[in-house]
Amino acid sequence: MLIAAMLVSLAVVTDPNWPATTAISVIAFAVVPQAVAVVMTMRGRATDKFIVNRHQRHLFYGIVLVSTVLGALATLLVTQSAWVTWACFIAISLIVVVAGINAFFKISLHALISALAAVVIASAFSWWLLLLTAPVWALVIWSRVYLVQHSRSEVIAGSALGLLAAIVLLFGAGVPMA
Repeated sequence: MLIAAMLVSLAVVTDPNWPATTAISVIAFAVVPQAVAVVMTMRGRATDKFIVNRHQRHLFYGIVLVSTVLGALATLLVTQSAWVTWACFIAISLIVVVAGINAFFKISLHALISALAAVVIASAFSWWLLLLTAPVWALVIWSRVYLVQHSRSEVIAGSALGLLAAIVLLFGAGVPMA
């Protein structure tokens, strides 16, 4: 849900073709990964839709990488936004980096996505929105630790990578939006 909100925010503010851009990117970057996790769980390839066992995540990352690359290519055909273009490249890069990290450490994707979304959504509209998006991010990372889905180091690593991705997007695409 945070990925979809972030993609819609980014496209609405920066892309005249935002309906097409968001339709393609939300399906490829948010809907397909969620569907893959559910199908993997239903077929016994993962213990749950959050794929808490990092050894079960390899297939997930492979399928999501294909979806992300195809979605990025389709998005790049319709977008007129440098921000959306950068978001596509960052999405692909994050899948590759996270899959590599997963080989030895279970980084929290929830923390990564919530940190990235908190900054990008605020930058799209107003930095004052950090007053709303930062607590959502904090709640997400607290819940992952509280529910014993991740350790503190896993949510810290995910948050750090999400913030790094946000910084790359903000400064790679040009002057920050807000």
